[in-house]
Order: sequence, then structure tokens, then C-alpha cells
Amino acid sequence: MTTIDIHAHAIVPDALAAMASSHPDHGPTLVEDDGRRYLRYPGRERLGPLPEAIFEPEIRLADMDHQRVDVQVIAIPPPNFHYHVPPDVGADFASIQNDALIALSDSEPDRFHIFATLPLQDIDASLAEIARVAPFPRMRGVQIGSNIDGTDVDDPSLEPVWADLESRDMPVWFHSDQRSIAGAERLNSYYLQNLVGIPLESTIAAAKLIFGGVLDRHPDLRIGFTHGGGFSPYQIGRWEHGWSVRPEPKVNITEKGPRHFFATMYFDSLTHDAISLEMLGRRMGWDHVVLGSDYPFDMASTDPVAGVAAVEMSDADRALVLEGNAARFLRPLGGAS
Repeated sequence: MTTIDIHAHAIVPDALAAMASSHPDHGPTLVEDDGRRYLRYPGRERLGPLPEAIFEPEIRLADMDHQRVDVQVIAIPPPNFHYHVPPDVGADFASIQNDALIALSDSEPDRFHIFATLPLQDIDASLAEIARVAPFPRMRGVQIGSNIDGTDVDDPSLEPVWADLESRDMPVWFHSDQRSIAGAERLNSYYLQNLVGIPLESTIAAAKLIFGGVLDRHPDLRIGFTHGGGFSPYQIGRWEHGWSVRPEPKVNITEKGPRHFFATMYFDSLTHDAISLEMLGRRMGWDHVVLGSDYPFDMASTDPVAGVAAVEMSDADRALVLEGNAARFLRPLGGAS
């Protein structure tokens, strides 16, 4: 079995340097404070402290071996989406970071695969970036935020992106950014911007994709969510009931209810709780749950395989979660034109 963790993050220091050099008014910089490293963003709060593993492939490989993870599908951390910067800057930042991840994957092709990032504040630039990175053989899909600097994922402007990704068999992996969350003014204490805001954003994005008709219009587009899908797996009954009794949820989906589209989504195993993960598997079916760790942040699972092993399921279902579902969700290895 090849165990595949599809929720992991990396920062390539050379990419940060290139971003800061090309656009110093917008690029993040690494700063050190009391022996720890942070990312400082112009006009935004700093991120950190950052674990050394996010920079160092050797540490990553050792941790993967310890965790019994054979392959990581690596993406940038969400604060580096940079959807808020001018379009030309966003396009440069996306290409710089994608090239850095490609080089990282080239260094360990059997262990590191990647999700691309897109400059979604500029649709034409996003389409150009998809075309540019699609030929890379270990580009397994794209990671995007739960909103695009406040623009929701059902916005009509994104239709060309969904259509292009669908045609290229490239899945979309959604990851919220706690710096762009709903209700932020009420979540500014107790780390609630992460503990509540991150799963809330996943829930909103899932609802927008369903009720906005995105999944109806693009039935072959594979969609996945980090952090166990937020609160959506436990509210799908409410969504289905509301669709059946109210006119508003039927604006874009009239023939099939939200339960139908919800069943096509994939969610990672990162629930931090065996009972919650068991509920996720029962709700979705184990054939739509994939292994995810959020490596290497402090909110990550330090033993994601053990987290799956803690839940009672058949050996066949466990093999699906650890390998088979990821292989079905991700774009096949080999690249495409």
C-alpha cells in the first residue's frame, strides 16, 4: 500500500525571496524573533511561529517515515494565496510559488506531489497558470481558498476556471484562510478564527458550490475539503430539508437536492477525534474520505495513520482512506497538456 496524505504544506525560502524582490510592497519576508521564524506580510499580521519542517525537506522526509506516510501532496499555506494583491502581483506570486513546489517535487519525485495555487483575482491569469503547470507530471490538482478575498466560490466570474479544471481532470482542494473568514469580528479571541472560522468557511464554501449550482453545471469536477469538511457533514440533513420546503435553495438546483451533490465531495480525515471521524465515514461513506494531516502546523495531526486506525472499519475501507480514495480523487500521475 502507498499511503497518501493529501493535506500538507511547504514554504520554499527561495520563493519568498523572489516574491519580496519582485514586489517588495506586497511580498512576505521571513523574520526571526527570539529564535523563532515568522512570515511578515505588508499590512497584515505576521504568521507563526513556523516549524522548521515547513522549510526543510530532510525533516519532512523523516517525519513522513515516522508517520508511515509514503507520499505527501504539498500545497502552499493559505496566507500565501495573496488574493488581495493587484492582479499582476498575484500572477507573479502564483508562478513563483508553483515553480518552487515543482522544484521541491523534482527533488523527491516518489515522495512529494503538489497542488498548484492560482491568482484567482485574475481569471485570465489563472487560466494561463493552469495551462502552464498542467504538463508537470506530479501536479495532482489545485488548492484554492474558500473565498477569493471576499468573493464566494459560486460567483459567475469563476465559471471559466471550473470548466477548464474539469476538462483537464484536475480536482479542486479547498482550504480556508483564517485571515479571510466570515464573522471575523466575533472570532478574534481564544484562537476562534481557526477553531471556528476555518471549519465555518469550509461549510460556507460547500454550501455555495451546491446551492450555487456549480456542481450541477460541472458534474465531472472533483471537489475536496480539508478539516473534515467543516460543519457541513453534520448539517446536510438540514440543507436537504430546507431545499424541500423553501423556494430560495431551489434558485439554481431544482431537479436534485443538496444531498445528491454533497455525496460527490471528498473530505479529509483531519477531525482530531475518532468519534467525529467515524461519523464522517458513516455520513459520506468511507469511499469519500481521504487521509489528511495539515503537516507541519501545530493544528496538524502528528500521526494521521494512527488516527484512521483508531476508528473501527474494514481493512478494505481503511485501504481506501489511506490510498485508494486519494488515487481516485487526484489527477492521475503523468501530467496533461
